[in-house]
Parts: sequence; structure tokens; C-alpha cells
Amino acid sequence: MAAGPQPNFNYSQYVSGDGTTYCLKASQEWISYTGNPGASAACTGQPAYGRASRRSSPRKAVYRDPATFRTRTVPVFTQAALDALTIGTSTIDVPVQGSATAVTYTLVHKVGEKIPGTVVGRQDPN
Repeated sequence: MAAGPQPNFNYSQYVSGDGTTYCLKASQEWISYTGNPGASAACTGQPAYGRASRRSSPRKAVYRDPATFRTRTVPVFTQAALDALTIGTSTIDVPVQGSATAVTYTLVHKVGEKIPGTVVGRQDPN
């Protein structure tokens, strides 16, 4: 069995919904992809976004190959870029090892950012 392409990762600037700029780890292929809306230059001293959890995660786009139903989930680096994507219309070309042509994946879902909030409990006056 032939080995698949090995992903390389790097950091790119990610602008959170609250306006904070972070360094988000993502595939170099996705960061440099010409059809990637919102990908920006490399990070220059911003804090790392950190690991995604149920309470905190970056915004994402989910693309699917209509023939094989395989999906590719990728981060979207700005809210404006997420707003510019259209479900059913936006596509990405994914290279396949051993094939001369890339496979076109179509956007099927947009996932918004999760930012944990704080809840101030009831405060009784003294």
C-alpha cells in the first residue's frame, strides 16, 4: 500500500470574533491554498489559539466530495471570509495521490466560532 501525502503544519493569523488576533495551527496546504478566503501571513508574536474543545473552537468550513462523500474540515481565519462562503456553491480542489487531477469538494456546512463566556451570578446588595 502506497503512503499518502504527509501533512505539514504551520501557523497563520486567526482573528477571533472578539477582535483578538491569535496564531492558529493549520495545514500548510490549506494556508497557502489560493481559494482559501481569509488566510493571511505568518504569525508575528500573537498568542497561540490553543487546543479546540467543546467550549472553545475556531470557525470552520466543511467540504464534501459528492462522489465518495469524504469530507474535509478546514479552519476559516476571519468572520468576513466565513460570511463570503456559500453552501452548495463554494468549492475547493483537493489533490489526490496517484491521480493527475484534483477532486472538487463542495461546501456543505459552516461552523461558527465558540468562545466561552462568563456568567455573572446574582449579586445581593449588603
